[in-house]
Amino acid sequence: MRSKSHILLPAILVLATLLCACAAGPEPIELTKFSPSPVDRGDYDQAYHPIEGHQNLKFPVGFEFRFAAVEPQADGSIVQRLTESWGSAIKWEGEKHRRRTQGKYVVEATISEVWPGVVYAPLWIYSEGSREGGHEFDFEYMDGRLEYNLHNGEGGFRMRSVDKDLAGHRVRWTIERRPGQVVMSAISLTDGWSDRLVVRPRTVADWARQKGAPADLRFPPDSIPMFPLTELWRCRTPAWCGTWRALPPGETIDMTIHGYSFSR
Repeated sequence: MRSKSHILLPAILVLATLLCACAAGPEPIELTKFSPSPVDRGDYDQAYHPIEGHQNLKFPVGFEFRFAAVEPQADGSIVQRLTESWGSAIKWEGEKHRRRTQGKYVVEATISEVWPGVVYAPLWIYSEGSREGGHEFDFEYMDGRLEYNLHNGEGGFRMRSVDKDLAGHRVRWTIERRPGQVVMSAISLTDGWSDRLVVRPRTVADWARQKGAPADLRFPPDSIPMFPLTELWRCRTPAWCGTWRALPPGETIDMTIHGYSFSR
């Protein structure tokens, strides 16, 4: 007859293996790196292109996106910078031209610090030029709070909100769009923290019935192409993003994009 210790040993080994796997954290993934050379201002066939100018609905007076605020680095990352008067944004032109109606979008990013009045948007997808209006699924991080937001045209709805200090964390941001479903997830590669939201048409229909929901809130049609963007900006609504505090002379708020992985 086998002893109980012999019977239990394989189970203990399996459990130990599972615990070790969990402790190891998320699996590394292969990221596409950026060219260390600045992008050509007139070339919109590159992987990304910086956005320029003021946006009335988002920014305080005197603030704008600047082309030069996106700085390629020798290690294959890019750094997006922000000051009191300018911030940075990139439109992922390569993905926009593909006009995908589904896909998996991954960006790994690190923010230098959490600063009041600043919105960090490491990844969001958008349906520019659609007759349906501008649909968006957004990660927006501000004042120590992560929001998952859905927009249809100018209206917006906060699907989920989570408090988490992500200053200095390297975070993997993922939006996966499939027919009838969008999955959004954030994983800190620094401490293992993670959060996830699954959005379906029925979920959005339930939200649309809530008091105060935008009148046109709906799940974006599966047939509409969407593409990713990345932004770092000052917002004009202190009640939402915190009250801007002046930066020390010569300092910037930085968001480093380490690389990306976009696939069908």
